[in-house]
Amino acid sequence: MFTGIRGDVMIKTSSKNFDSILLKNNNIFPGIVKYLSKSLVFPSITVTAVISCSGVSLAQDVVLDSGNTTWTSDTLVDGDLYVGYNNKDIGLTIANGAKVYSTNGYVGYRTGSSGTVTVSGPGSSWIIPRVNYVLANDITVNQNGTLNIENGGNVDAKHFTFASTSQLNVTGNGSTLTADRISNSGTVLVGNGGSINAIDAQFDGLPADGTDSSLATFVVRGAGSKVTSTGTLTVGANASIEDGGAIVAQDVGIGTSGSFQNFVVTGAQSRMDVNGTLTVNGGYAPNSNISIADSANLNVKNGITMATGGHLTIGGKIDLGNLALGGEPKGQAAAAAGYINPDAVISFGSSERAYLNFNHTQTGYVFANALTGDGNIKSMSGETILTGDLSKFEATDNLGGIIVDGGSTLVLASNLGTGVTNYDNVFAWQTNIDVKNGTFNVKADTGAIRKNFLGSEYFSSNIDVWGDRNAGSAFGRLIGSGAVGNVTLEKGALISPGNSDNAIGTFTVNGNLSFGEGSAYDVDIAGNGASDKIVVQTLKAWSGTDAQNNPTYVDSAGKTSIANNVSVQVTALDAATSYQNGQTYTILSSAGGIQGQFAQAISKSAFLDVALAQTSNQVDLTIAVKDTGTPNPGTPNPSNPDPGTPNPGTPNPGTPNPGNPDPGTPNPGTPNPGTPSPGLFDSVAVTGNQRNVARALNTLQQSGQSLALYNSLLPLSAEEAQHAFEALSGEVHASALGTLVTSSTLLRNSVNDRMRASFNSVASRPTPVMAYADGEDRFGTANKDIPLFTAWGQGFGTWNSIDGNGNAADLSSSTGGFVAGLDVPVSADWRVGAVGGYSRSSFDANDRSSFGHSDNYHLGMYAGAQYGELSFRSGLTYTWHQVSTNRSVAFSGFNDHLKADYDAGSFQAFGELGYRIDVSTVAFEPFANLTHVNVQRDGFNERGGIAALSSPSDSLDTTLTTLGLRASSDFMLGGYIAKARGMLGWQHAFGDTDPTSRLAFVGSQSYVVSGTPLTKDAAVVELGIDVGLSDTATIGIGYSGEFGSNETSNSINAKLDVRF
Repeated sequence: MFTGIRGDVMIKTSSKNFDSILLKNNNIFPGIVKYLSKSLVFPSITVTAVISCSGVSLAQDVVLDSGNTTWTSDTLVDGDLYVGYNNKDIGLTIANGAKVYSTNGYVGYRTGSSGTVTVSGPGSSWIIPRVNYVLANDITVNQNGTLNIENGGNVDAKHFTFASTSQLNVTGNGSTLTADRISNSGTVLVGNGGSINAIDAQFDGLPADGTDSSLATFVVRGAGSKVTSTGTLTVGANASIEDGGAIVAQDVGIGTSGSFQNFVVTGAQSRMDVNGTLTVNGGYAPNSNISIADSANLNVKNGITMATGGHLTIGGKIDLGNLALGGEPKGQAAAAAGYINPDAVISFGSSERAYLNFNHTQTGYVFANALTGDGNIKSMSGETILTGDLSKFEATDNLGGIIVDGGSTLVLASNLGTGVTNYDNVFAWQTNIDVKNGTFNVKADTGAIRKNFLGSEYFSSNIDVWGDRNAGSAFGRLIGSGAVGNVTLEKGALISPGNSDNAIGTFTVNGNLSFGEGSAYDVDIAGNGASDKIVVQTLKAWSGTDAQNNPTYVDSAGKTSIANNVSVQVTALDAATSYQNGQTYTILSSAGGIQGQFAQAISKSAFLDVALAQTSNQVDLTIAVKDTGTPNPGTPNPSNPDPGTPNPGTPNPGTPNPGNPDPGTPNPGTPNPGTPSPGLFDSVAVTGNQRNVARALNTLQQSGQSLALYNSLLPLSAEEAQHAFEALSGEVHASALGTLVTSSTLLRNSVNDRMRASFNSVASRPTPVMAYADGEDRFGTANKDIPLFTAWGQGFGTWNSIDGNGNAADLSSSTGGFVAGLDVPVSADWRVGAVGGYSRSSFDANDRSSFGHSDNYHLGMYAGAQYGELSFRSGLTYTWHQVSTNRSVAFSGFNDHLKADYDAGSFQAFGELGYRIDVSTVAFEPFANLTHVNVQRDGFNERGGIAALSSPSDSLDTTLTTLGLRASSDFMLGGYIAKARGMLGWQHAFGDTDPTSRLAFVGSQSYVVSGTPLTKDAAVVELGIDVGLSDTATIGIGYSGEFGSNETSNSINAKLDVRF
């Protein structure tokens, strides 16, 4: 142990271990500890006072913390501080507000050494004072060194240098690294509220292959985490700003170190704010990319400069390795889009190898930034709408251009390159637009007509549409309206003027139009008599000079070539034009002529005939409704009547006998009305409901909304039309009538239960009962001594599922509610009463996108009698229903949402006979029940669209019979009297078991639609147990079910009965 020593300490022993050096009482080492031994190891240094050393070399852990290893006041190292020296792995912790000052700092000094410095806690600091040394006041973290700043710690130096395998972690609120300049080639994490503040900073550190996007070596993560640079921030590492982190800088350079690099800003609160200019530049061979994803924000005040090899991506990251050979970028997994402030101009200069990429998952994403210069755009995923100023932008790279791929959609909503004036008039470079697997939607001009040095005209862009739609889903589509240059449709590609919403459009082709083998032209028809159209016009070409040496020009281009098996497809019609007599439209005009011809005009429609007429420079399309023939009523065949032979009899001069004439038996024959030919729409119908709806649609008026509905059906295929008929049918209104019949069971059973309870019948369900009588004992249970008045109540609920029959769809329904009643004895054997209540029924036909509900208000009367073992129960009830329905009518090109509200009423009369048989401890009751239900529904008019229906009043009459056996038995359960009860029966329905409604469209004849059929035969079952907790309280749980060939109904009841 050395204590109290002043001056240099020279250790010349070969011993390499010392127990400790104790520095106390303000001892000072003015010199440097020197050693000559092979290695010098201090197990610990315990500091209890302020020390000042001209130089310290630490060869073992130094912990500045509480207790025996804590800096309790400021510490000054008058020289350099080394942590990890001469092949050693050393740790230093500065904590609990301790401050360490040194001239310079080294972590992991010399090759093979490593070290870790941790500055932890509020007020804890490692500070390198700022003095005017040109190359001093640094902290250097060498290979395998680590600097941790956490939980409010602070490290401050003029310069920081981090080697390639070093680590910097700034984590926790208040943790800060402050510097004039940072040069970092290692791994950096700023998280959980930590921050870095610098004037200039450079972060590099990704291996040169550029393929492993998971190696993010510079990460700013979490709310409050922030890197601030008041000068220039350059990032050459794989980097990310995540989960609310932020970078704020004056100027930012991405990828300027010359390495492959992916930088991702992701997360709703994550952002990069650049007060000056953002430059994205990875050099020609290495490439760099910055992706803005998942609602993150990039805010750039003075614009974005895209240098050679730089990529700016909206959404997910891209693969960079293949770009070294000049290939186009390939997207990794798409992500939700981020946002760039729209006033940031993105400048490409003359860098053809720079890209703006869209690799996101959104529909209708608007990108409003202006683009300038000569760059590239690639749409990889999602739908992007370019609305910014593109008039000064071109994409003339032969290996790039504007590329649409990955099933994405790119919408050009701003004129492209129309304001470029400094173009090359010798080589006449043009923007290349490649539509591979995706859609290019043109809503503006894709270029402008220019002149080369001879004065010949050319258009500033070309479009090539790739992909074979006949070979799968991956193919290119060119849609929209505007001026384009040469258009080449490769094998199986598609062109469709107009927009994706079937709006009408015109492509003006300034050049040549080429249809490749198997390509297609989709045509929509407009409401003003116009149609989609392609106009191919000529350009002027230099042809020489005249006698006065003036240049002369001739028409060139403007030609259309059509290969084999190219079809015209009709996809949409005008809603306001009748096609019953045919309409003709010009769909292609070509000033330079047409070579070849379309193979056919086709339509998926089951109801249209389409035909083409072609001349040398024009193609017309004729559309007409198919002629399904005239109904043939047949020719009557009356046969020849046979009057018979008269028989005048034989005259009798005695008593006249004129005889009995026999006129014979006439034979009028059997009429033969023939078989009527189907109408237009019912020619494809396959079910009864479909046919009835289709026949009504045949009669739609050819004007107004009736015509619009009619025409919406014409483009459909047979299968689509069948679906449309079902969607239009309104069968939910018929099914609703059946639901009202089904739900009547609950009210009927509640009344029956009450009447059985009043006579203590077999399997009766005790209900909450209140009895009133004159005298002192005015209140008691309803079954005790037959009081004067009895009040009762019951809650109920059920869930039904009825299968469809191929004509009507499956129907599910549920009903829940309560009833209450009051009854009184009118004799020793008879009781009569009244009942009222409320319930709510819901019903849903998912396959018809229809649902509804009914609020039900109940009122009724009942009577019952008990003669020995014979019971009679009966009732009359009426229910007011307030019905609301909602249905969606959706098929190809059509969507309506329709609602209706109407009133209905249901009346039911029922009666039941039962006979009690006691066998030992079990009581049985065979019974028979007869019920009739009548439902009356008011007329209604749907609202919401052109497919709305109207209906007159309607009704339904159904009769139900039930035969069954009830049983119950009392037993003791844990000291309480309990009753197990059950019922098994068979129910048969007849009368109106197939509910129907008469409906009509606006401007059509009415039709009848069938709803989901009621179950004709079903097994009914009940199970339950009741436990008497006291003379006045009973709890119970019960189940009831109904099971038929097409129906399942289940109810579960739990109840508490209190009598008072």
